[in-house]
Amino acid sequence: MRKFPSIVLMFFLISSTMVCAAGFDITVDESKLNNGLTVLIAPDSTAVTVSVFTFVNAGSRDEDRAGVTGLAHVFEHMMFRGTEKYPVFSDAVSPLGAETNAWTTNDYTAYFLNAESRFLDKMLDIESDRIRNLIFTNETFRTELGPVKEERRRGVVDDPEGFLSVELERLAYTIHTYHHPVIGWEEDLEQNMTSDDGLQFKNRHYVPNNCVLVISGNVAVDEARKAVEKYYGDWKPGEAYTSLVLPEPKQTEERVKNFTWKDDETSPLMRIAFHIPSANQDFESLAAMNLINEVLFSNSGRLTRQLQNDLTLVESISGDGEMRKDPSLEIISARLRKGASLAEVRDSVYSELRRISTTVISDEELDRARNNLRARMIYGLNSPSRIASSLGVNRVITGNYRALMQLFELYASVSPEKIRILASEVFIPTNRTVVTLVPKSGI
Repeated sequence: MRKFPSIVLMFFLISSTMVCAAGFDITVDESKLNNGLTVLIAPDSTAVTVSVFTFVNAGSRDEDRAGVTGLAHVFEHMMFRGTEKYPVFSDAVSPLGAETNAWTTNDYTAYFLNAESRFLDKMLDIESDRIRNLIFTNETFRTELGPVKEERRRGVVDDPEGFLSVELERLAYTIHTYHHPVIGWEEDLEQNMTSDDGLQFKNRHYVPNNCVLVISGNVAVDEARKAVEKYYGDWKPGEAYTSLVLPEPKQTEERVKNFTWKDDETSPLMRIAFHIPSANQDFESLAAMNLINEVLFSNSGRLTRQLQNDLTLVESISGDGEMRKDPSLEIISARLRKGASLAEVRDSVYSELRRISTTVISDEELDRARNNLRARMIYGLNSPSRIASSLGVNRVITGNYRALMQLFELYASVSPEKIRILASEVFIPTNRTVVTLVPKSGI
């Protein structure tokens, strides 16, 4: 197993229990070019590879005009086309033996390139060229709409899980742009979106003062800085743009919607969502919610044991409170066994949520949750790519890459009473949105 010299790990063991004073840090050099590009460099001399991540501080949240939903994701596809210097992107990176991909979220778009560290200069050349000099025409834009529409068909129209996730957020958000899915609405992809919309999105958001470049792996900081300046230094900044995102009003009554799927192949599905604070508003609450999810939905969690192991009512059950720029959702997802009662599963979940809202978690149960979450954070930082991804996500969501380390510490310090109070404020009927899906036969 590779060691992590750039990650300082400190563990103190007493009676085989990890004490919450444990901590970790990552060596990061943060700088900003004159054009506003934020640069994070995390050196690790023991790594063989280097990872280059480009985070564009715009996602589906920033699609703030009617008719353009899905645009951030379409542009992600566009970025794998060519430039005058490198007409075919795949041909440019394949000689490096590079690994490359991208993804779009509500809040940002991320692109990465992983290769041996000796190729860093070439990697920066390729990545800086495509974000600055992408060939953008009406023809290339319309061409990329095809794969995106097919992706939507497979992931939403013909997938019950994807369909229900989209319908949940459509119901939970009324005016905030989290209301529409990252993949976009079908009518926008089919009829409304134009290449001019895409070019406007590029000019607003794909500018250095709206991007974060993260380099992690076997690099020397000074040399990496010089290379970044060489390839990105003369990139012209764009005009500052603030997306027109309306704050979501407080939910005042429960929202419920039930769906029937088009065939009998799927199992019954349930999503239960509650509005929670954004990471920027209350980072401690994010840590507390993650601990709640560990207590309830881990392999040994209360609801996993009860509904999956003992009563065998569900095939799977999970809870997730996504870290977002604006107030997010705690989403409880359950896939039921054929013939199981949605009402029975729902009532069991509500009962356990009331319990965790009124009764403080025991020290033993909470320590187990703390240790599991902290261990997974450390084990997850096992490659330059994972480190770069984690640093970049925290930087664009919270404005501070050190939020990653702060979350690790909060897992140790959040009190049982803080967890109970958060649960009592979040898990209330008026803050609840529920969607269910049953097979065509209804059972």
